[in-house]
Amino acid sequence: SMAWFIVIALNLRMGVAWHRFTAFPNIWFGRNADGARALGGLRPIMSGGQPLNFEEADPEKDTFGVGKVEHFTWKGLLDFTSCTECGRCQSQCPAWNTGKPLSPKLIITSLRDHAYAKAPYLLAGGAKGVDGKELGDSQKLAKVSNDAFVEADRPLIDVLDNGGVIDPDALWSCTMCGACVEQCPVDIEHVDHIVDMRRYQVLIESQFPSEAGVMLRNLESKGNPWGENPNAREDWTKGLSFDVTRVLPGEPISDDVEYLFWVGCAGAYDAKARKTT
Repeated sequence: SMAWFIVIALNLRMGVAWHRFTAFPNIWFGRNADGARALGGLRPIMSGGQPLNFEEADPEKDTFGVGKVEHFTWKGLLDFTSCTECGRCQSQCPAWNTGKPLSPKLIITSLRDHAYAKAPYLLAGGAKGVDGKELGDSQKLAKVSNDAFVEADRPLIDVLDNGGVIDPDALWSCTMCGACVEQCPVDIEHVDHIVDMRRYQVLIESQFPSEAGVMLRNLESKGNPWGENPNAREDWTKGLSFDVTRVLPGEPISDDVEYLFWVGCAGAYDAKARKTT
């Protein structure tokens, strides 16, 4: 047993063995203090450990999502090294089961392997300036292997076949259903990491599926994905045999109301969804 401990201690990149040590703190430090899974509302965009204030954000100092492996929080890096590679997340993923390139397990293990390979460069203070020149300590960087420098130059997202770590088709295939998070035995927060990488691609790189461009423009100009007239949001209530009570933001709900129904954009604008509404 002691020989085994020594072997994995000297070989930090020995794959799945480390989950035996990191799984317990990973579960303990989950996003929700009550121990619940990291489902429901998304985390805000974080920068420097604090929620990003867009009114005061500075693109030169703040991070908008995750564009490099070092942008992940310590909890994200702990998630990666805690993966047991059991494949339960992959087996439950609707994207994977419908033939799409997304595998939650491969997303996590690819990020883990990339972080391990780039770690010597980062620990030596490696960083690149705007002009691409190295900013770290030259003496420390001289001891870093060439493989670590090669890994440091790899982009996180493989846009235009540039040798990146994550396939953009896999990144955008996620439906954010949370099945992977629900099934993970060590409470890895897959959706949070996928969303953070998407945020960087949208906000900084302006890289996203062409279909999303139309949707984002419609949301910006009309407030709904279809680009319909905002004033028509309540047209679905016309012709009903009963009155629909509306509750405005900040307005108290009367005692005789039993259910509060959030209609949403699809329920208000889509022809088929209107029938359901």
